[in-house]
Amino acid sequence: MKEFQIIKKFFKPDKIPLDDCFNLRNEYIITTDSLCEGTHFLHTWSSPADLAIKSLEVNISDIAAGGGIPKYAFLNLGLSKVSGNLRWLQSFSKTFGSILQKYSIELCGGDTYRSKITNITITLLGIPQNPKNRREGEIGDSLYITGNIGLSAIGYKSLKRKWQTNQKILKNATKKHLRPASRLELSYRLFQNYSIHACMDITDGLLQDSQKLSNASQLLLEINVEKLPLMHKYLEFITLDEILSSGEELELLFLSKDNIPEMIEEIPISKIGQAKKGKGIKLFYDGKILQPSTIGFEHF
Repeated sequence: MKEFQIIKKFFKPDKIPLDDCFNLRNEYIITTDSLCEGTHFLHTWSSPADLAIKSLEVNISDIAAGGGIPKYAFLNLGLSKVSGNLRWLQSFSKTFGSILQKYSIELCGGDTYRSKITNITITLLGIPQNPKNRREGEIGDSLYITGNIGLSAIGYKSLKRKWQTNQKILKNATKKHLRPASRLELSYRLFQNYSIHACMDITDGLLQDSQKLSNASQLLLEINVEKLPLMHKYLEFITLDEILSSGEELELLFLSKDNIPEMIEEIPISKIGQAKKGKGIKLFYDGKILQPSTIGFEHF
């Protein structure tokens, strides 16, 4: 079964959640996410510090896309023979604590248990500042993306194939994959100063996530692939399909009628498409319709 088919088993058709965050009476926005050994990481190349950073940043990224400030965290740890030893736990907890301190997040509780493989689950509560969701995009909106995409896929491929990382781009790609960073500070500036109708973060790749944005806002999203920054440089290492399906980028994908600056907080912002009447996504490359051969990584 596919992920969405599983989700449908638990919700009535008109109650299926369309956002990563749940807005609780506009008092809190709440998200939860997991890293599972073998599905999301391998101990052979992810250090305890890497996993502490990544597990928190993917949740903080959801709060950022939802227009909130992260405040309270709950941590569930399934510890294996590898992660259950004192040295691993000391390294993980030290880095975990430093990231909590960096963002002024309070750890409030959680659970620990023995497991054959390592599982890390975080539930994060944020305070809404400028609440956003995926459902309020409008016909005529421009589609924007922060930063660039593809670097995480290059990092994964580099680790898997044991490429030499003496090239700067491969060093940056490996860091991006192992330790992605949320766009929390940028989201503050963006939501305070511009009218953003719908927003989400890129965690499952542009193909899957733009489809989710389209479904939630009930719009056709036309995407000009050649507008993606650094695409041609990344094509030296991975295919176009891999760029479009690169996950865990933690970049913001959003809809707005405003003319957003090309740079905020030294982070590039690119207009890559348009919202029109209809549904689904339509990709264009040099004026021709593009048909990707894959939609990228799926959890099931």
